[in-house]
Amino acid sequence: MERTALVLAVVLLIVGLGIGVGVGRYTAPVKEKVVEKTVTVEVRPLEGKTIQFGDIVASTVALETYTPILEKVIVPDINKYAELLGYDVTFEALLDDAQAQAAIHLEKVQSFKAMGVNFLICGRWSSQAQSALSYVNENDMIMFSPSSTSPLLWIEGDRLFRMCPNDMVQAPAIAEMLWSWGIEAVIVIQRGDPWADGIYNILEKEFPARGGEILARVRYATEVTEFSSYLNQMEEVAKAAVEKYGAEHVGIEAISFSEIVTILTQAKDYPTIYNLMWFGSDGTAMTQQLIDDAPDHADHCKVLSTLAAPAESPKWTYLYDKCYELINMPVSFYTACTYDIYFAYVHIILEEQTTDPTEIADHIIPYCYDLFGSSGWCRLDEKGDRYAANYDIWGYAIIDGKCYNTKFGLYDGTTAKVTWYKTAITPEGETTEGLTPPGHG
Repeated sequence: MERTALVLAVVLLIVGLGIGVGVGRYTAPVKEKVVEKTVTVEVRPLEGKTIQFGDIVASTVALETYTPILEKVIVPDINKYAELLGYDVTFEALLDDAQAQAAIHLEKVQSFKAMGVNFLICGRWSSQAQSALSYVNENDMIMFSPSSTSPLLWIEGDRLFRMCPNDMVQAPAIAEMLWSWGIEAVIVIQRGDPWADGIYNILEKEFPARGGEILARVRYATEVTEFSSYLNQMEEVAKAAVEKYGAEHVGIEAISFSEIVTILTQAKDYPTIYNLMWFGSDGTAMTQQLIDDAPDHADHCKVLSTLAAPAESPKWTYLYDKCYELINMPVSFYTACTYDIYFAYVHIILEEQTTDPTEIADHIIPYCYDLFGSSGWCRLDEKGDRYAANYDIWGYAIIDGKCYNTKFGLYDGTTAKVTWYKTAITPEGETTEGLTPPGHG
């Protein structure tokens, strides 16, 4: 037993030494082999950058209410959005004023280009958009308008995008509003600019197609402030029309902007036209200056006006409530369109990580198709204009001694029909008895 154990120990020792030799030989250091591997690391070229937008209001009147909305709502919200997405990018808005002049608007656009600012929110009036369009196209800029509606600017492949429907939609809505009210003959008074011309060119076909007659077209220069000669012409036409059709079937269609205040004030001296029902368009809808400066005239004439209707949604409610709290007055569809333009710009710039206007322009229509913003579905057509919408019919009414913007009806873009409300409502929630159209009986 002892011998066996000794032999076993020796054998184990020899085996152990052999293993040790083997381990030493096979675990000796070897030459390292270098393996190259490509690793993709995300690079954000815009990190730490500040990107500026050029924002041009159409007239000085707009500055009082729009400036706080831009500074305290829009700019903070787009920067918060970028931060929530994890981007270290700051956005700024540079605000300027076209002073109601197309030529000045062009100068402001040129000034922004000299500053290296290529992303614009401007061309709010079609005359201003038209004046700057060639320059924008030729100088690699983008003009995104929240409120230009002239069909004359519905152009494929240009650098003008419009977050609102154009007047190929609004003009039929106006024609239907007139006809559904019971108007059989209308006198049109309009600005002499591309926007008003665009509406009239369609209205002169749409209204007669329904059986109506356009009695006269009174066109005034945009700089006019004295309307007596125009109103006198309208008065003479209206007297004959009232005898033929009856006063309830004759109307005035005003394709105007804030000059409607002066027009109505001076119309008081022309009793026939002053006592007819007045109608308008988006240019006369929810005009705060009319409420402030001529509330009695606004209430008397009503100025029933079409304005694209935002889709009721939490996004619209959020924006409306925040702006109302800030400026103590209602905001419109066009305010929502402005808000949505900023978010469209910001999202595309962050997503594509570029400030190249050509690249950004290529993504605007596809992105807006997927955007449901504060104004509703922001889908643009192949020429960069907003698809058709419903139109609220706004007018003015004095309720408990105070004049309000008042919603009297709705034009349904799907059915092309107007509904007149039995109870009219203001943005503040005040109500009043609705209007009863005379119809065609």
